[in-house]
Amino acid sequence: MSELQIALIGFGALLVVVVWGYNLWQARKQRRMAQAVFPDAQPDVLMAGRAEPEVVAVPREPTLMAPHARNPGSLPPTGGASAWDGPAPTFGEETAPRAEIPAEESTQSVAVPAEWSDARADCLLKIEFVAAVPVAKLWAEHAGWSQLIDKPVQWLGLDEKSGRWRALLPQDPGLVAHVAVALQLVDRKGPVSEVTLAAFLDGIRRLAQRFSGLVELPDPEPLLAAARELDAFCAAVDLQLALHVLPRQGSLNEMAGAQLKPVIDACGLKPEGERFVAMDANGAEIFALSCQSATGLATTDVAAQSLTALSLALDVPRVADGAAAFDRLIDFARQCAAAVGGQLADANKNPLSDATSSALRVRIGELQAQMAQNGIPAGDVRALRLFA
Repeated sequence: MSELQIALIGFGALLVVVVWGYNLWQARKQRRMAQAVFPDAQPDVLMAGRAEPEVVAVPREPTLMAPHARNPGSLPPTGGASAWDGPAPTFGEETAPRAEIPAEESTQSVAVPAEWSDARADCLLKIEFVAAVPVAKLWAEHAGWSQLIDKPVQWLGLDEKSGRWRALLPQDPGLVAHVAVALQLVDRKGPVSEVTLAAFLDGIRRLAQRFSGLVELPDPEPLLAAARELDAFCAAVDLQLALHVLPRQGSLNEMAGAQLKPVIDACGLKPEGERFVAMDANGAEIFALSCQSATGLATTDVAAQSLTALSLALDVPRVADGAAAFDRLIDFARQCAAAVGGQLADANKNPLSDATSSALRVRIGELQAQMAQNGIPAGDVRALRLFA
């Protein structure tokens, strides 16, 4: 054997050792990163009572290459009010590496704002990726199973500089390393179904596998049971009160919109779609008025219409002070009836007596008291989400 052959064999063996050592070093580096990001034994309020949660953890392979029925949901929201009060972060440039986060600053300890997720009303999952992922790729993966979800889903990303969550939108640039996904378990269409929950959990599992993320998946049975129990309570207190102003018996079957419009303006109701809405100081709806004519609903041209009926609606679970809201509704309804020469009627269009009005006011107070006792104050963020 020549010296050249011996040299080539030695060089080949040395190269194998170098590659093996580099791969071992990369593997240890990945493990240290994962341990720093995901501290041990973080309790999850959604996982209470379950001893062995399923954890999806798919780290990348070491390489030598450079490195979202009750009365009358949905795809993730693409807009709306946000708790974020600064400029929208870009989550970093697409080439930026992810910085390691100490265990004490893990996203498990960063609370998600109540308007986006609720431990009682949602299945909230937090995904922490070994390496940051482009937001656009997460949305593309989600699109493959989003049509299977018939309940509202909220996708959030953590801005690591501010340490605050914000809604993730398909057009968001850059990368994100920490994602929270919340599936609402109950709304006015009823509790989440077994099929929907299974599709959601499976979609999150596959997304975590695809992008090397770690996520703790809950047992679906307790979630389904809790959703059914919560929905049953919500159905028991869900009162959407309707009153009417109708032409008086013996009069013409029409009421002049020109006489009604000054009352609407004086009471501060604003047009919203096919309704006029009374709002509180914070811009929350108190009650709504619909004006019916022979040709349909009238709003912008109500003063020029001959009206056949006025309908007033008060959504009891969604107003903070039901008794005060009812008083304001009754006062407005009486002003309307006096202005157009009509009479106040109940939901069945029977004349509304003082006794019936008083009983309704008492019932509203009872229902809202039950809601407060069960941790769902009327008009609060949780109530607005459950009664939507």
